[in-house]
Amino acid sequence: ACKQLNQVELSDCEIYASCEPCPMCFGAIHLSRIKRLVYGAKAEAAIAIGFDDFIADALRGTSFYQKAHLEIKRADGSGAVIAEQVFEKTKAKFQMY
Repeated sequence: ACKQLNQVELSDCEIYASCEPCPMCFGAIHLSRIKRLVYGAKAEAAIAIGFDDFIADALRGTSFYQKAHLEIKRADGSGAVIAEQVFEKTKAKFQMY
């Protein structure tokens, strides 16, 4: 998006993700000043297929996410259900550990 818009600040943009972002992705979203994040599956779905998200769990209890001035929302209805189903169906295929 930065390349397409020829700017590093994306304050007029929204991002849609299949899963709640990891801390590194969240940092990139925050630095680009994206105003809204909508995700499908919760981080636990990614953890179930082997992604280590203990850092995200630790940060969730702090003001780190609140200080980002970013609206974070889980997708409603079928979007969230589909994202969870995809992670569940691919769990065995992508099991890392």
